[in-house]
Amino acid sequence: MKTDPAEKEEQSYEDFVPFCQWQKQEEYDILEIHLPGFTRQEIRVQLNNLGILTISGEQGDGNESATTTTSTRSRFSKEIEISRNCRADQIRAKFSRGILSIILPKKVAKLSTQSTEDSKQSVHFLLGLGDTVFRPKLSKEKALKMVVVALALALAVYAVYKYQKIDGAYPKVI
Repeated sequence: MKTDPAEKEEQSYEDFVPFCQWQKQEEYDILEIHLPGFTRQEIRVQLNNLGILTISGEQGDGNESATTTTSTRSRFSKEIEISRNCRADQIRAKFSRGILSIILPKKVAKLSTQSTEDSKQSVHFLLGLGDTVFRPKLSKEKALKMVVVALALALAVYAVYKYQKIDGAYPKVI
C-alpha cells in the first residue's frame, strides 16, 4: 500500500502584520520592520518599476511524524509606495537582531545655509537691493537705548493719563 506524498503533508499559513516604525530624517527615511524569529534567508525585499516596495517573508515551523507532516508557517507581505523624492537606485536593507531596516535616501537634500545666503545675496544684488533693507543691523547698545526711550515714553503717557483723571480735566468730545 503506497501513500501519495501530497496526501501526507498538511500545510497551514498564519498571516500576520509586523510592527513597523518610520524614522524621518533630513537626508533619508528609515523603515524599521520588527520580525523576531525570522532569518535573513526568509525575507524578501523587492522594488518594481512602478515604485512599489514589496517586503515579504515566510517562516516555517514543521512538526514531522511517521504518518503525516503538519507544517504551520508564518508569513507576511507589505507593500509601500515610495515617494517621488526617493532615490530608488540607492535603497538599502539591513537585517539585524530581528529588525529589518530599509534605508530610503532622498533626492533633494536640504541646501546648506551658506549656499542659501549666497543665493539671497545674489538676488538682492540683481534687484539692486542692499542687505540693510531686509536686515537692519543694530548693535546691542542702540537696541538698549531704543528700549529705554520706549519705556520712558510709555511711562510719560501713563502719568499724563493718571494726572488728567485726578484733576477731572478730561478732554471734551463734541
